[in-house]
Amino acid sequence: MSDPGSMHSARPIGTRPRIGIGQPLQPIRIGLSACFLSLGILWGMPPVHADPFGTRDGLPGRPGQPATTAADLYTIPTPGTLPARTERKASTDNRPYTLAELSAMALQNNPQTRMAWASLQAQAAGLGMAESAWLPKINLTVGAQQAQSTTSAGYQIPRQRTVSPNLSLSWLIWDFGQRDATIDAARAAVIAARFANDQTIQQVLASVATAYYQSLADRVLVDVDRQALVAAQSALEAAEARHRAGQATISDVYQARSARAKAQGSLDTAIQTRLQNMGALASSVGLPVTTDIRLAPLNTQANPKLDLAVHDLLDQAIQRNPNLQNAQAQVVEARANLDHAERAWLPTLSLGANEGMRIQQGLGRTQTNSIGLTLSVPLFTGFNQQYQTAQARAKLQQSEANRDNTYQSTELGVWQDYYAYQGAVVALPSARAQEENAAQALKAVEAQYRVGYATIQDLLTAQSTLTSAQLTVAQNALNAYTALAKLGSAIGLLGTPPFSPHGRLDPVATGTQDNPSSTPDSLAQPPALEPRQP
Repeated sequence: MSDPGSMHSARPIGTRPRIGIGQPLQPIRIGLSACFLSLGILWGMPPVHADPFGTRDGLPGRPGQPATTAADLYTIPTPGTLPARTERKASTDNRPYTLAELSAMALQNNPQTRMAWASLQAQAAGLGMAESAWLPKINLTVGAQQAQSTTSAGYQIPRQRTVSPNLSLSWLIWDFGQRDATIDAARAAVIAARFANDQTIQQVLASVATAYYQSLADRVLVDVDRQALVAAQSALEAAEARHRAGQATISDVYQARSARAKAQGSLDTAIQTRLQNMGALASSVGLPVTTDIRLAPLNTQANPKLDLAVHDLLDQAIQRNPNLQNAQAQVVEARANLDHAERAWLPTLSLGANEGMRIQQGLGRTQTNSIGLTLSVPLFTGFNQQYQTAQARAKLQQSEANRDNTYQSTELGVWQDYYAYQGAVVALPSARAQEENAAQALKAVEAQYRVGYATIQDLLTAQSTLTSAQLTVAQNALNAYTALAKLGSAIGLLGTPPFSPHGRLDPVATGTQDNPSSTPDSLAQPPALEPRQP
């Protein structure tokens, strides 16, 4: 729980703490501490864990404790409202899109890729700023002045017009490695931004693939529910006909009506879910959620294969995953920042040169020039440097913990996606067998019900069993597709390259969507997202 006393110490961001009547000695104590500390700086660094300004007051004393209070909510402005959306609109050309086409569109339109690219450009410019510290700085200043004075007796001295151009040069000669540490940190930041850019591309491609496969599965699920509604209507009509002929009770009619209402509800829900996921697909591509995108069908029938074992995929992920490499680069950057902060206590040596001229009306021209060395020794900077060192050390610890956490999450992601894929593939044969047998059983029960050898409950149960089997096949196929997409992202593969000679992420790219039987053995695909007709 948060410290109750910290509720009263919170104040809006940007305000200064006020010294009350009961705190008259607080500035004096800080001043005396600064004096004594400045004397000790000549012989060594001040303690980096000191906190004379009390910046850590009210913060958790150990990990695992909440840090925010109710007063913090009043210091953060609320975001603006988003513009209202209109009804769904069809895509401009109204043609079916493949996964490869949607992926290429997403890389151009998705704002996440633009953010990552802009961040990379900014980090590259930061490296240039750090490299510029090795060059001298030249500055030209020109001052123009007009002055007039009046004596106490009322006499006016003639106006004096002065022009003073000045050319100055400053060059940092030696700083005990501070510039090198800054450049190392900037270079590591560029490398981290490059991996972050690749990681963003992976996330965008994975989100597009997942939404694409989900939308295809939603279309299958809608077709299955529509077939179930047709079957339920047929059962209702059969029950009503038998009831009119006196061969069935009214209970059969009620049960058939209940089953039809349930099938109608399932269909309506599936349609709404499909619209929901189509909005997610449009958003991942970078289009408004109201865009209705037509999807090209996937008609691949061969089951996929993965020649690599899970341990081989784990090794590839550790070597190639850009998110993990980004975390390691952040550790290097944080270590360089700490090195710079620790060297900020050391003196610096600079070269300065100046060439000036003063042109004054009536007095002619005066020229001055100088050159010299300046040794700067930081004695006391208001505790700024020791706070910088403490902050840099804490950020290094944070980046190391983030790297270790990323390592664990990367391994876990590969492990889970690999076995999720294997589980979906292993479950497909039994699901297809259940679907085939359920279809045959339904035909038999329908024939038996018409002649009175089966009850309405038997008929409804057979219909429900077939629908459930069809949904299971579609869900297992969806799981196989999405697990492959997530597995590729977890390993660190950009785009849709093959895992092995017997597996690809993007079956549409092979050109087999129009002729499933032409799929070569070396390009085996995930199972089709198509329901079988009962």
